[in-house]
Amino acid sequence: MGKKKIGEGGAADVQLMQSKTAGDGNAKTYAVKEFRPWDAEEEEETEYVRKIKSEYAIAKSCENPHIVQTFRLCTSGKEWFHVMEFCELGDLNDLIKADYMSQEDKNCMFKQLLRGVDYLHSRGIAHRDIKSENLLVSKDGCLKIADFGTSEVFCGQHPGLRHCRRPSIISKDQEIRLCSPGMVGSRPYMAPEIYDRKHDYDPRCVDAWSCGIVYLSLCFGGTPWDAASSEAKNYNAFLHSYEAWHEQHPTERITKLSSMPSISQSSLFQLRTPHARNMTMGLLDPTPSLRWTVKDALEITNDREGWGPWPCCQQAGYSDDLATREKKVMHKHQPPKVKKSPFGK
Repeated sequence: MGKKKIGEGGAADVQLMQSKTAGDGNAKTYAVKEFRPWDAEEEEETEYVRKIKSEYAIAKSCENPHIVQTFRLCTSGKEWFHVMEFCELGDLNDLIKADYMSQEDKNCMFKQLLRGVDYLHSRGIAHRDIKSENLLVSKDGCLKIADFGTSEVFCGQHPGLRHCRRPSIISKDQEIRLCSPGMVGSRPYMAPEIYDRKHDYDPRCVDAWSCGIVYLSLCFGGTPWDAASSEAKNYNAFLHSYEAWHEQHPTERITKLSSMPSISQSSLFQLRTPHARNMTMGLLDPTPSLRWTVKDALEITNDREGWGPWPCCQQAGYSDDLATREKKVMHKHQPPKVKKSPFGK
């Protein structure tokens, strides 16, 4: 479509494409991820192709309302393309910058994110680069996780070995494969164990941390620190406060009713409700083994014992039980239309 670029990153650009034959006879619009050409100085061509095919296989195997649907893997000469679902409202970062959502809108978006990540984890897949720029929103307000270029299959067989078939739910007794130390993800959203690069890590914990950062971005319009490292002043204050709390509670996790580190009362965490603050502090525990899981956080948003549930406009696949069915709310999540000035600006 006139080579209209709608996104770009270190590995690829994303452009719009219209198909004259897909759909119901009318032209249908897709997003096409066009990968950067292979660079012989960076890696072997086989490794370059392996990464592209792995990303495609993982994305193609996922069937969930909160995962961007991937349709095709195409090549033209040595160029590679992923043909994907087009999300009309763009990415969550753009919506955050527009600064128009109510707190209920923001909670709805976050609940959708937790649903999508919980789906991935239950199928043995970790994203490892959860950030607002990788969360796309459709015209009906459905949040969808995109870009599986750094994702990891931590349990079960890789979808690429099963011809992209839908992954099955992993059982509790299945082996969890840890990731080797290395920098992966985006700096403001990286968990501290990524920066430390001292030990193998559970990629699910990394995703949980990133989700906590996304929620703070939703609530305050930006990330709380540049990086979870000692070089960042805000993170240093946060870490010292958490370490002091852990000295008094060495084996405890944050709970709905527990005390919390003193930093939770600072302007960095002045969330509107106590349960949102507890949830966020739980997701951002610097100790991975004590950190909340994504499922823990999702349970808070569904809690009916005085803390929730958080209203959500997207109910596909989550409203089967009539006894606990949520009332669908009418969030649209669409930015207000800007009226054009008669003077041109």
